[in-house]
Amino acid sequence: MGKASSAKKVARAAGLGGSRAYGARPPYVYYFAIVVLVVLGVIGVYNSREYANSKINAQGTGAPKVGQSPPWYEGFAVDACGKILPPITSRRDPYGITTKSNGIISISPTKKAVAGHNATLGAFANAIGMTLNASEIQLPGGRLYQRGNLCEGKPGNVYVMVWTSPQAPQSDGVLQDTKKIDVAKGYVDTCNPDCASGVLLENNQLVTIAFLPAPPKGKTPSILQPSASTISKLSQTIASAATTTVPTLPPTTVPVTAPKTTTKSKGPTTATTAAGKTSRTPSVSTTATTAARSSKTKTTPSVSTTTAAKAKSGAKAKSGAKVKG
Repeated sequence: MGKASSAKKVARAAGLGGSRAYGARPPYVYYFAIVVLVVLGVIGVYNSREYANSKINAQGTGAPKVGQSPPWYEGFAVDACGKILPPITSRRDPYGITTKSNGIISISPTKKAVAGHNATLGAFANAIGMTLNASEIQLPGGRLYQRGNLCEGKPGNVYVMVWTSPQAPQSDGVLQDTKKIDVAKGYVDTCNPDCASGVLLENNQLVTIAFLPAPPKGKTPSILQPSASTISKLSQTIASAATTTVPTLPPTTVPVTAPKTTTKSKGPTTATTAAGKTSRTPSVSTTATTAARSSKTKTTPSVSTTTAAKAKSGAKAKSGAKVKG
């Protein structure tokens, strides 16, 4: 009796624990948590993208500006183990930074992403399809140079050197191997560890990317300048851009009109003298400017014919008195 009742209790408990209604209940909390995670992820990605875009746009407001006119020009070369490679020939120009097979970089950005402090050597490399970073160099369709590859019998490395003008001697080259922070201008100029994004493009400057063995400790690698032909073309291009003038419109002249004049003519005035003769006064022309039109002109009244008649009768009376005497 006791065993049967306990078995029933166990069966009853097992039935309650394995209820189908409880097992079929949807996990709403789990689904809600998944939705919240997805929404937060989308918001985070959107905010990160907006922040990155705003930062890029802020850095792209300076020179070279969008639509830079005249364009900036910079001499360019690649030094592979002490030999300057032929100028790059490229037809690609996705955003206004390219080269026309003459060893000169033409810089006239078409958007803020590559303007201002975003106009870098890396932007140029991407535009023409060139591989460039701290450990690799590869020209479009050319050989890939990787850090550690033998160069002049020694492991090679990637270097970038600039000269501030075409006239600067080779000894004045500045190696781009340290980080330079310009607080006033708000940007970081660096080639370490990524040459592609750090070296800024400049107007009337020379830049050489080199793959050379590491120099002795404390020494600067001997990197070649762009060729004399490239330097000459750069100087000519800069001079031509400086002398290009924008046509000016002729000065606008405002015609000055002379004041209008009006002429009023008085008719001839007839007066009778005491002797009975009539005299004619010539007409008088009055010239007045437009400003004097409002003034009133006073005229002298003519001699009355009644006065002339009285004078005539008086003369006849005097002559009659003389006859009677």
